[in-house]
Amino acid sequence: MKENNSLDEKMKFFQEMILQMVTRVEEAVYKARSAFEEHDIKLANDVIESDYFIDQLQEMIENDGVRLLVSESPYGHYMRHIIAGIKMVSNLERMGDHAAHLAKMVNAEKLEIEEPFMQRISDMALMSATMIRKAVEAFVDVEAQKAIEVAQMDDKLDEARDEINALIFQTKVSDPAQMQRIMNLFYVVKELERIGDHVTTICRWIVYMERGERPQLNKRHPPK
Repeated sequence: MKENNSLDEKMKFFQEMILQMVTRVEEAVYKARSAFEEHDIKLANDVIESDYFIDQLQEMIENDGVRLLVSESPYGHYMRHIIAGIKMVSNLERMGDHAAHLAKMVNAEKLEIEEPFMQRISDMALMSATMIRKAVEAFVDVEAQKAIEVAQMDDKLDEARDEINALIFQTKVSDPAQMQRIMNLFYVVKELERIGDHVTTICRWIVYMERGERPQLNKRHPPK
């Protein structure tokens, strides 16, 4: 009984570190969204600098997870939670990278040619951040059904990407500087769509935590 209590305490610490990492990633996405909307270079730089701490958390969590697997010989749901946690932080780290990449594309000045895209991209960023928050709730509660519902949101994120890209490709520009800004929008949309993919992968691991299986959870992305 004491051994289980000890493992429960260590698992609680392991989960708390994951939640701290998720909070930082979610915050980075929100800040990158605001920086992009408001052309705020200082805020964008904050996002870029914070990516270092997200990387450090990933290393700490992975090391702690390996120690638990080696020293505690966990079984059943304990083992599934540790394996899922180690896998999840890899996706969280990549989401932090995507937020930093979005921040690097922030421009200090506004261009009229970008205006038709700004609200759509902002909405897409909000959707990706919402997916992160809902996935966290599913992780904390270990609710496979909730994770499945979150993953289905990625199909809407894909649809938003397709709609924005269609508008981008319809935009006619001759000035090289304007063309570069339009192409930056294309890459911003790609970064946001990738966040949804990583959340979907995390949701598959949440299903694994409860059910011991990792099914395909949305239309476009096969299991990895």
